[in-house]
Amino acid sequence: MLHRYIFISLCAFEFAFGGWFVESWSLEDPPTLEQSLNALLEVDCKKVELLKGITPKSHYKGSEAVKECEIEQKLLRVIIEDDAQGYQKMLDNNQWSRYFLFYTTQSPRLEITPLMVSIVFDSYNVFELILAESGRVDLLTKDKPRFNINRMMLDDYSSLGAFQLQDRIFDVNGVSALDLAAMYHRYGMFWEILKKGAEYNNRKHPNSNGIVTFGDSHILELMLYFDESFLRDFGGGNMLHFVARDGNMELLEYLIKEKQVPIDSLKAGETPLDAALNAKNFQKKPQIEIAKKLIELGATPSEANERRLKRLLQKEQ
Repeated sequence: MLHRYIFISLCAFEFAFGGWFVESWSLEDPPTLEQSLNALLEVDCKKVELLKGITPKSHYKGSEAVKECEIEQKLLRVIIEDDAQGYQKMLDNNQWSRYFLFYTTQSPRLEITPLMVSIVFDSYNVFELILAESGRVDLLTKDKPRFNINRMMLDDYSSLGAFQLQDRIFDVNGVSALDLAAMYHRYGMFWEILKKGAEYNNRKHPNSNGIVTFGDSHILELMLYFDESFLRDFGGGNMLHFVARDGNMELLEYLIKEKQVPIDSLKAGETPLDAALNAKNFQKKPQIEIAKKLIELGATPSEANERRLKRLLQKEQ
């Protein structure tokens, strides 16, 4: 059902915008964020008939949609090229958006923000300008900043989406700018966003926390320097389970060797080895190499784990 939904959505996208950046798109082989973002630059805005944001005030049709598409293309280009002067000029001309309507209009309905784009393309000069006007936004915020620093690419009420980073696939649900900075190992950006007050331990979305899913030892140390309680607070003190589930080998070894995290600790009756093998990650795939590393480092496999790992290894042969 999920695959059928994505296929139908992307067929609609191709019809409206005259082609996509890959021949086919699936949950097993989604685009990278770089591919997704560069796709907007290839769109013929004159063919765009509708751009639809989150609120009714951000809906554009006909010639207004064409105009907004051209503005978004221009904004995206100055961020990708790290053109601080061009970005400031667009702000002065009131040509900006809190997120790109191009992506919220199509499925998956990603809320990609200018801050996120600057992180993905490592555009540090524009990043600093955007971050200077970013802050927390909630119902009680009186003087709201231009950009919400905690805005997520996709929330619980939107469609499904995913992206590739190196050889791994991630669910975009709950991913914020801070998560992206951690996942892309943008150390300076990560630190600056932390200091600006970004949320870093969202208990609604522990499975998409960028520090844990794809962060490295440097990202974790920056996080712990900022808040040393993060290690014991994240996931109820069970960070190793999340790391094992998501296949973050570097952080797995670092937690065990350097942070002395108990290798057979229990989370709801499961060990990190169970988490590596139970395939409860976004791709529904067991982490075989993680399981082998845990056993190498001293994890005690149950009989069920031994049988399962044996079957998985036989399938690989």
